[in-house]
Amino acid sequence: MSSAPLDPFQSLVMVAWRRADYLVHQMVRALGLGRLPCKPFLLRPVRARLAADLARFEALTRRLLVLMVLEKGLPSLPSRAPSVATGKPAVSRVPVKRPVFSTPVFRLAEPMPREATALPPRRPAGPLRPRILRLDQPLPPPEPWEYPPRADDLLPSQPLIRRLVALRDVFADPATHIARMGRHLARSRAAPQARPYRLAPLPKAVNARRVSKDERESLLQLDFEARLSLEELEQELDTS
Repeated sequence: MSSAPLDPFQSLVMVAWRRADYLVHQMVRALGLGRLPCKPFLLRPVRARLAADLARFEALTRRLLVLMVLEKGLPSLPSRAPSVATGKPAVSRVPVKRPVFSTPVFRLAEPMPREATALPPRRPAGPLRPRILRLDQPLPPPEPWEYPPRADDLLPSQPLIRRLVALRDVFADPATHIARMGRHLARSRAAPQARPYRLAPLPKAVNARRVSKDERESLLQLDFEARLSLEELEQELDTS
């Protein structure tokens, strides 16, 4: 059975997807995440590298999902039947208890950059204490904010771990997340007052020194194609 050959851009999408799949699973294995992904704290350099890698691969995965959806076309949303008013009293729903360990879900929307605001200088919450009580006594221990950052500091990292697990699930079940992205794009253009889907600028981690030139160029090309496809879709909807 012979299949049609892929064009260069389809090959780029396939190679980028498989490479990201491999590297994301390598990150999961390197952190030793088991069936219960719980890693409350990470060393400072490990956490910084994980945050940079997540920002890069999440941006890549969203662009790949957009391109895969737009290549097939947006799905048609199921029409909802209009609600009929009846004289029956409304039934109160019992609140559903959330599980203790909920499964993280990959975020389809891009986090938009925030405007930089000048933060006021940090001040201690409690009253200032004298640093030297007597000349013959040693200095009191420093406050927590007075310690310089060190490489062996343990920092809270569970939100990053949940993002990594959600990203791993995208590659474990791509069909489900492609369908999610399709419904998300269709809903964003279904109603006139709906907010259109926008791609944020690529994160600064793309220009890191340890990112290879080939990976950077492929991500830039995928970002350009995804933005162009979204613009063409918006123009089609405006003319229709």
